[in-house]
Amino acid sequence: MSMHTEARPGRERPNFRILVPLSFLTSVTLLLGGCATDLSGSAVPPSAYANATSSRQYSYAPELRESHREATVLDTVLVNAIAQIGKPYVWGGESRSEGFDCSGLIQYVLSQAGVEVPRTAAAQAAALPAVPMSRIQKGDLLFFNTLGRPYSHVGIYIGGDQFVSALNRRAGITVQSLRNPYWSSRLDGVRRPMPPELLAMTARDSHVLNR
Repeated sequence: MSMHTEARPGRERPNFRILVPLSFLTSVTLLLGGCATDLSGSAVPPSAYANATSSRQYSYAPELRESHREATVLDTVLVNAIAQIGKPYVWGGESRSEGFDCSGLIQYVLSQAGVEVPRTAAAQAAALPAVPMSRIQKGDLLFFNTLGRPYSHVGIYIGGDQFVSALNRRAGITVQSLRNPYWSSRLDGVRRPMPPELLAMTARDSHVLNR
């Protein structure tokens, strides 16, 4: 099985401390620790993931249940991604106790939201629907070309042009910035994590529109 290898965006990785509001920590009952690496040299603003779920607008009208389900999945992906920050990078890793590589992190985090995806980054990109960058939401997946081939690295968008990914052995699971030229020049696209029932609805709607 082909596994993801380390992304190497640069030698110097200034550290900064991740700040998360106490209200957010209380709501998800998770304790986040460690430092994240932002190769642009600027600290990750707390607004990147503060009040991650409270910003969603829900409606329980029957005709909008699909949108509500999609938002719930994205919220769950977001919370579980943030919970992994500071954990180690392990090539081929897919365990929260031992560590993850980039696609192993995605497979684990999405499974917590009821979304099953293949093991490799390229297969994950092929399995999920594409989303325009103009419509990206917190919890969406970002794919990059870091090895001279498309979709060789993947992370989870957390807002504020920031994303979480299992970067390499030195940085571990960390926060990176899309404003960093290394990442912006290698961005392949955005995918939306969807459980089977939403994928089926999307396929059905696309079939109807294209008839």
